[in-house]
Amino acid sequence: MNSDELLLIFSFLICWTTLVFLIVKAKSKKQIIAINFTIHFIYSLYFLYGLFYESKGNGTALAWWFFLLLLLWTHCIINLGQLVYLYLKTKKN
Repeated sequence: MNSDELLLIFSFLICWTTLVFLIVKAKSKKQIIAINFTIHFIYSLYFLYGLFYESKGNGTALAWWFFLLLLLWTHCIINLGQLVYLYLKTKKN
C-alpha cells in the first residue's frame, strides 16, 4: 500500500469517527445518519469511480484523489463544527 492509499484510508476513518461521535451526541440521530451517509455515499462513489476507472494515466488520478480528499476533509470539518456546537450547547445547559 502506498502513501496515497494510506492517506485516503486515514481520511475516511477520521471522517467516519467524527460522524459516529456526532450521531452519539445528537438528538435527531435518524436525520443525521440519513443526511450525512447520503451525501458521503454520493461524493465518495463518484470520486472513487473516477479515481479507479476514469483515470487515463495523464495526471487525472491526482485530481480525482485530491478532490475526494478535499470533500472528505470538508465534510469532516463541518461535522466537527457541529459536534463542538453540540458539546458547548449541552455544557451551557
